[in-house]
Amino acid sequence: MQVPVFTELQKLEFKEKPKPEIRADEVLMKVEYCGICGSDLHGYLNGIMVPLGTVMGHECSGVVAEIGAKVKNFTPGDRVVAKPIPECGECYWCRKGQFSLCNKAFERAIGISPAHDGAYAEYVRIEYPDQMLFKLPPNVSFQQGALVEPLATSLHGVRVSSFKPGDNVVVIGAGMIGLGTIQFLKIGGAGQVIVLEVSEKKARLARDLGADVVFDPTVEGEGLRERILGLTGGVGADIVYECSGVPFGFQNAMFFAKSGGQVMVVGINDKDVAINPFMLVLWEIDMKGVLGYYDEFNHVIRFLEQGKINGDLFISAIVPLADIEEKGFKRLIASKDEVKILVKP
Repeated sequence: MQVPVFTELQKLEFKEKPKPEIRADEVLMKVEYCGICGSDLHGYLNGIMVPLGTVMGHECSGVVAEIGAKVKNFTPGDRVVAKPIPECGECYWCRKGQFSLCNKAFERAIGISPAHDGAYAEYVRIEYPDQMLFKLPPNVSFQQGALVEPLATSLHGVRVSSFKPGDNVVVIGAGMIGLGTIQFLKIGGAGQVIVLEVSEKKARLARDLGADVVFDPTVEGEGLRERILGLTGGVGADIVYECSGVPFGFQNAMFFAKSGGQVMVVGINDKDVAINPFMLVLWEIDMKGVLGYYDEFNHVIRFLEQGKINGDLFISAIVPLADIEEKGFKRLIASKDEVKILVKP
């Protein structure tokens, strides 16, 4: 099968690879759709998190094509989504249920190293099916299934924050992760949901998905903090979710939070960013990072099954695998308006 290999910065080269062979405890999944993640883009642009020689792709849905002799919980034909980062189940963090912090998870993950090919391919080998595969209900499409992984990250960011019903929140960035965060906050009974987004197209999506107010930071300028204070009784947001992954968001998030509030760093920012920690101390801001997911996959699948999440709104385009670089990666880099591009092998 022809797969795009990350051979040098900003270059994917199609190479022939054999159909993966599975061991007795593994599953072979036929890929239906795979989303292009922001972390894939970071890797493509500068090599962050993704070394050369990798076949990327980790936001995937598909069908069980083959099972090993020892596999008990899956059968050929099962409709599934894959959690790409499988926990070991035995370490300190796994015993606490903090699976994304497992010290073996990333070395076992698909699509982020040459050792484990990802799902930008017709087939992907699933080495730990009991940790990695989740069955899709009949009324959840494969396209929606490919959104489960990023939506799980959004839900995880909300769940590990101090959020409670009625909280006023700011979401910085209305890309895939930010839009998912908006939906889960609304489901959870948030008070005011204030969104900061420079793309008018994404701003419209944010409003469609429940944002109460959307500001363009480039238009508001230095008056942005006062606008947010005015909407929150003069105190600021209870929680700020930084989902943009750009320096502005990280540097300014604390200024939109109330004294004693919280900043959740959800977006991946690969730049060196300067902040003044004095304000964190003066206002007693709690700043917390977010990585992946614990047990959110089943919750997201259930939300999709119940129609509580409108997954189709996230999909900007579907492109064939052969066009992944030109119509996928380069399109996302060139435009701030795209949310999620799915690749179809």
